[in-house]
Amino acid sequence: PDATPTPDTRPLPRQWRTWPIVPTLSPNLIPVFLDGQAKGKNPTAFSTLGDCQSEPPVFMGIYNSDRYYLGTGYEYLQATIDFFTQSGSFGRQSYCTQNGLSVASALSPTWADKDACLPDETPLACEIRIYQPSLMFINLGTNWSANAAASHEAYLRDIVDILLTEGIIPILSTKGDNVEGDWSLNQSIAQVAYDYDLPLWNFWAAIQDLPSHGLDPARPGNNYLIPEAWDRRSFTGLQVLDAIRKTLEPYYPLPK
Repeated sequence: PDATPTPDTRPLPRQWRTWPIVPTLSPNLIPVFLDGQAKGKNPTAFSTLGDCQSEPPVFMGIYNSDRYYLGTGYEYLQATIDFFTQSGSFGRQSYCTQNGLSVASALSPTWADKDACLPDETPLACEIRIYQPSLMFINLGTNWSANAAASHEAYLRDIVDILLTEGIIPILSTKGDNVEGDWSLNQSIAQVAYDYDLPLWNFWAAIQDLPSHGLDPARPGNNYLIPEAWDRRSFTGLQVLDAIRKTLEPYYPLPK
């Protein structure tokens, strides 16, 4: 008899609120990682593509210091800190992370660092060329207009296509805010993750139990995080790295 196809039991994009905070890396992405290794990508390096909320002082930069405390039961995360510290990823400022960045400006040479990047090079291309990471967080969506989820999704797909071609695994993430008013951006991000079978870090879900759902009611725009949410962001981001590292571990090159 013909083989029965494996049923797709993944939650649907419209159910993004129920997706786990820490994703499981799909086996379908192992060939992407191996392709990246063949192209010279650094297995101990990750990058960020994001706005000011993804810069080291507020996003995982604490793990580049001696000021962090993992907490009882989470000591196992130290191995992941040690692994990515080899390339200095936690404290490094990415060339495609800056205040006000969006999925569109990440692909615009106008936003590139003129001192580090080549003429007509985009921030994303510049970061890939200089740092050669094997993983990249894509933490975007806050700097986008309402009623424009379709264009955001189109740009995001372009970014994902570039990364996959380079042999870099994209890590998508939901955002904590709802600046667009109808949660359409988080759903569109989940749609891209679903279609490409990418890991989705559900940051929105990680802060729902915090006061004001992790957002600062005293600041305009309702898109700024409270201190507890910043801490949760770095910690769950580290948990995501840990889960992905452990899945890729059998495929890491042997130490020279």
